[in-house]
Amino acid sequence: MGRICYFCEEKDRVSYFSYFCDECATLRRLLLINSPKKCIDILRRTLTRDDQQLDFKVQQEIKSILCKDIRQKKNKDNEDSSYLTRSKNKI
Repeated sequence: MGRICYFCEEKDRVSYFSYFCDECATLRRLLLINSPKKCIDILRRTLTRDDQQLDFKVQQEIKSILCKDIRQKKNKDNEDSSYLTRSKNKI
């Protein structure tokens, strides 16, 4: 019961004498190697988005879905009409 990680409070600690689980210990090591300010800046830039960035991301996702559907439809149309063409390579 008392072997829970002090940081995430979800997973078991690595050993009785350690304070953190494997993942939280890795995070702590990264904070010790790099400056905490640098790590915070990186996390803020990568994990948080403002409204404009969210709108752009939604638009990009919509475009990728639509383009994928168009490509699939185009490939299906090409496969359907391929038997009508004469080609030396086809039997």
